[in-house]
Amino acid sequence: MLDWQSFLKLDNAATIDLLSSYASALAGESLVSERSVDQLKVSLASVTPLLSSTQTSVLTHLAEFDSEFLQIMAARYGQNGFAWNHMRSSTRNLLAESCNNLATWADCALKKAELFMNRPYIANSSLGQSRRELFPTVLLHTAKILHDAAKDLREVIIDLSVMRPADLLDTTGAQYEQEQRIAILVGFNGLETEALSYCRTELRGLRRIVSVFEELAVALPNLVTGLTENTANNHNNRKIEAECEIFAAECQRLSGARFDISSNINVLETRRLGFLFELFTINQHMLRLTQLFTEAFAPKDKPTALELLTDDFERAISCHLIQRGTGAREAAQAARDLMGYCRHHQTTPATLIAAELKKINNDLQEDTLIFAAALASEEITATPGGSAGKSRFFEAAKRIRKSLNVAAPFSVSMSLLFCFIMNNSCGVKTQIVADAVDPRPEIPFHQDSTRQQNDQSKAFLKPNRELP
Repeated sequence: MLDWQSFLKLDNAATIDLLSSYASALAGESLVSERSVDQLKVSLASVTPLLSSTQTSVLTHLAEFDSEFLQIMAARYGQNGFAWNHMRSSTRNLLAESCNNLATWADCALKKAELFMNRPYIANSSLGQSRRELFPTVLLHTAKILHDAAKDLREVIIDLSVMRPADLLDTTGAQYEQEQRIAILVGFNGLETEALSYCRTELRGLRRIVSVFEELAVALPNLVTGLTENTANNHNNRKIEAECEIFAAECQRLSGARFDISSNINVLETRRLGFLFELFTINQHMLRLTQLFTEAFAPKDKPTALELLTDDFERAISCHLIQRGTGAREAAQAARDLMGYCRHHQTTPATLIAAELKKINNDLQEDTLIFAAALASEEITATPGGSAGKSRFFEAAKRIRKSLNVAAPFSVSMSLLFCFIMNNSCGVKTQIVADAVDPRPEIPFHQDSTRQQNDQSKAFLKPNRELP
């Protein structure tokens, strides 16, 4: 499992890759001079040794060195515009990983649902009410919650996959096409079109991320608690409930992240890394929860007689009496008396006789007892519609699986960078490589000792990363 220190190395490597891609793209469009590109090389070569010993961003070190290339970025995109483009590039990778984790978790729930057809489930709400369900329907509902969260995050990824254009952009002329070419070379899908409301797209996307995880924080603990109450008593049940509470707390902490605009690049980087750290932590806990979810659930084979007498059973008796012509208030009281009598004597309606009904409530009749006995039996707990109901369930599970079958771009580009970091002590390379012809002269002090090492760095640091 990746730790935060290793993730920071990946993030710095991706930031250097982003700056390198910008330099190559701008140089290819003749928008910056060779001297500016060479100055970026020198700056990166100077700050690279500092990255292995500190938990800071490469942009922070470049700002301390008063890098000319950062001033070029600020001139073209504005300080906040460049910071938001950096946030877009780095955030979507973690979101893609979150989508993969949610998809894995949902698929695990669907596999469990297929195994536990016709198993009873006693659902208890936070208000103390209970009802009878089926295990597969509850697990399908869990998978649907995870599916909806992944769907919302994928929509955010799409919004963050475009680049905020230069502030001096002429949207009606050739400069727009030029800026589009730069966006593609840097690694985006295109240009942001919502330019009149500055930073509104990014703030809306980040708040939507917060909303998705807040909804998970509310929904999942109750679901997990209900699932563990309906399973055999094992050690993993306690673990998964505790881990789910930690996960919910981390999701709620994400709402405290600040997105205020600042002219200080150090402040912007601190806020960006703080937000990424919360996402990183949430992803780690999701991996843990998925593992525990796989190991924990072994449903109870047979509920007790009293567990089958749920609140929906009481309401069904009331509705039956109302249908016979009994008043609503009297029907509710009769059903309540029947439930209380069965619980007090530790029995079920199937064991009662007609003579006992008058002792319980005068509104109860013999046909009510027959109806209650059938309603409280175990046989009634089965997949609605028999084989046809099972077929509909499998179709619903198939649709969820198909919708969640999305590969994350993070796993391709970032895994290559991770392998590269593991083989190099400093964690990053500073040589700029692009698909376009390099217009810059070679710098002697930056040459690798062998041709093989040079080819290796070119293979790993490409500006056109795979996009979501």
